[in-house]
Amino acid sequence: MKVNVRVFGDLVPVLGRRHTIMLGEGATVGTLASRLAKQAGLRRQGYLGNYRVGGGDLAVLVNGRNIDLLDGIKTALMEGDEVVILPPAAGG
Repeated sequence: MKVNVRVFGDLVPVLGRRHTIMLGEGATVGTLASRLAKQAGLRRQGYLGNYRVGGGDLAVLVNGRNIDLLDGIKTALMEGDEVVILPPAAGG
């Protein structure tokens, strides 16, 4: 299945801005995060850049809904879902 991913903030230089990722059936947000980290050459388990996935460090939205209000990193993904990854805002 194909999942569309958009990345913002200081993760763009690390991960890139947009991706269409092919995942197997039963994939979750955790599966997607692992795939993105692997493609970017990141080795730290459960992290994208300096941010922990599913730990409140990042806002991860699936079709506009925060995964913290769903099943966290175990949130199931479906064909055509849009995942948005937002690091915390910096500055003032």
